[in-house]
Amino acid sequence: MLPQLILTAVVALAPAGAYNQGNRLYARQDYAGAAAAYQRAQAAGPSAAACYNLGNALFKAGRVGQAIVQYRRARYLAPRDGDVRANLAFARSYRADKLLTAPEPLTQFLDDTLHLLSAREATLLAAVAFLLAAIALALWIVRRWPVLLAAAVALAVVSLFGLVTQRVWAGEQDAHPGVVVAREVDVLAGPEPGARQILLVHDGTEVLVRESRGEYRLVQLPGGGGGWLPAGTIESVY
Repeated sequence: MLPQLILTAVVALAPAGAYNQGNRLYARQDYAGAAAAYQRAQAAGPSAAACYNLGNALFKAGRVGQAIVQYRRARYLAPRDGDVRANLAFARSYRADKLLTAPEPLTQFLDDTLHLLSAREATLLAAVAFLLAAIALALWIVRRWPVLLAAAVALAVVSLFGLVTQRVWAGEQDAHPGVVVAREVDVLAGPEPGARQILLVHDGTEVLVRESRGEYRLVQLPGGGGGWLPAGTIESVY
């Protein structure tokens, strides 16, 4: 029994040890070693800190696309973290393929608002607010106090906000976002090596994976165009 408990404790502490080792290696500017350590730390489960630090190490190692993947995963877990948002924006600005258009202010405001909470937070908020709204409404039916009706309406709005936020995150996941992680790769007109080359994309380009066929993926590129890329040149965000 005792050896089993010791083994369990060692397994539980291993990711924390790997995370601390990654911090030490990063401080010594061994970015490849730090990245490997942070990847081992992720064995404990999703962690915004591990994703963020791994993104930093990968960016320092010149792997912009893989850094963007980790920053996006960190944003999914901790969307209000200013460092995560700033480093994601910086990594995006560093890639070779630039976006020629910026989102409209209203669109950007709505996107920011609907990413204030993580998917987990939004789900919990929606459930709790809905329950409290139902209780307030039931009490209003009995007591007919205006404040109870106002509280029920306000809580219903909060619950709706949580539900919409959760659906926004779910929709983002369902879109199957990915990031090009090859230095550069040709987008092809078909899912075979000899297909016509449409254009060249570079490390860090963000795409949506629309179809899988063998060792190729049909992707939608920024701006709406698309084509086929080898599966090994793309890393999924979720």
